[in-house]
Amino acid sequence: MLNKYNAIRNTVIAVALMLGSSQLFAQTATGTVNATLNHKNGIVLVFDTDAAGVALGNTGSSAASAGFGTISAFGPLSAGVTRPTVGPVTYTVQTVFDVNVIEGGLVSANYTLTANLAAAAPTGMSYKVDAVTLTTAAQTITTTGTYNADVAHNLGLVVSMAGPGAGGPAVGTPITATINFTATAN
Repeated sequence: MLNKYNAIRNTVIAVALMLGSSQLFAQTATGTVNATLNHKNGIVLVFDTDAAGVALGNTGSSAASAGFGTISAFGPLSAGVTRPTVGPVTYTVQTVFDVNVIEGGLVSANYTLTANLAAAAPTGMSYKVDAVTLTTAAQTITTTGTYNADVAHNLGLVVSMAGPGAGGPAVGTPITATINFTATAN
């Protein structure tokens, strides 16, 4: 019986040594990565194409362009351009575009949107955003802009019907203007 006990004990010890020795050969390593995050709050202004307006160049960015094509008081206009008024002295063409002010990390319910011309409008023309006629000084477009949503605005061009040299615009010449927009958290 003692031999049987010794045989069982020796077998248990051998198995324990085999299991324990496998731990000796297994190698592990651990490591830690310390990451630093500097969270900043802010807003960004993005121009998006509105389905009812012209396709903006560089849509989805803060530097887009809108091409009206050839305009006149009468006759066809490019897709997305409308002619809401034709009067005895002026006519207006316009297109719809979207402004999306994306907000993060601010305690602000809404924003104020202003716009201004980078340079004076050419003779016989004026630019409007919604009902606001633009100058080179900042003009308030809205004081209750909604964050994180495309908000539709109208970009209008009011054109004089007077001839060139009589206060009207140049004819047959491409005209460009830069409009600066600023969104300020309220």
